[in-house]
Amino acid sequence: MREIQTATPRAELRRFVRVFAQRDVFCTEELTQTDTASLEHILAFGFGDTARIDYKDGTSKLVPPIHVVGSQTTPKGCAHFVGRHLGFGIFLKPFALWQLFRIPPAEISDENGEGTDLLGKGLHTLWLRLSECRSFRERIHTAEEYLLPFAINATPKTRVLKTAQYVYRNNGSVRIEDLANHSGLSLRQYERRFAAEIGFTPKLFARITRFQMALDTKRGAPGRSWMNIAHQLGYFDQMHMVRDFQSLGGTLPGAILTQIGDYQPWSLAPQDRPYNFPAGGSVVAALQQPYQRVISIQRQVVA
Repeated sequence: MREIQTATPRAELRRFVRVFAQRDVFCTEELTQTDTASLEHILAFGFGDTARIDYKDGTSKLVPPIHVVGSQTTPKGCAHFVGRHLGFGIFLKPFALWQLFRIPPAEISDENGEGTDLLGKGLHTLWLRLSECRSFRERIHTAEEYLLPFAINATPKTRVLKTAQYVYRNNGSVRIEDLANHSGLSLRQYERRFAAEIGFTPKLFARITRFQMALDTKRGAPGRSWMNIAHQLGYFDQMHMVRDFQSLGGTLPGAILTQIGDYQPWSLAPQDRPYNFPAGGSVVAALQQPYQRVISIQRQVVA
């Protein structure tokens, strides 16, 4: 049995957090899920049995209870679950680690590891508080209390991060030359600076952005054909999209959603939900007032 719950963050955190997700898995036989290329950074907290990741290079590792995952540029392995796994994840937008914690995205590009090594002992305190929560709703509240002070003091995006955000908001459909010109840099200078800050090239960033949007579009509208989605997102043709899916997802479009399962739970999150904010709606007021927001949670149960 698998139960997936997702919810979008309160307004003050939407610049930084794409979605909160909780996965409750119980399986007597091994459950396997493959990963894909992705841009989001994940703060993942585990409260049950330990999962294992097997990588394509033949190595394996146990997933730590506090796990930070950076942007991934290729599929690298499979996660294996047996027993009871209760996990809570904070899916950060690609630039949030820099804005909230002053950690350049390039520092954990294609990496993952123990969360406290990257973000310090405060993340262990958060894990303890999350472990005491009795529901997904309580965990969202606890995570938002942790993140809001960082949001108040968020670091501005660099010029390169602003251009990356433009790519992200436009689903990867941009010309890299235009971004370089807008930045006042030559194409080669821009590409070097982008890779130094993000961890990989702007062209690859745009490809992964479009790949993620194709997955989200298909999950949101299962009846739409892949050909229609390819046309909407600016692929030259369906074979262009197929090649990108094989490179970034490890398989063909028709098989990928089954293969990755709930690896990308943000695709399940509702786009809008009602709020009851304190007077003024400011971050400071939100910190000082009781938790009043009405949370709309999307739940999916898979036998």
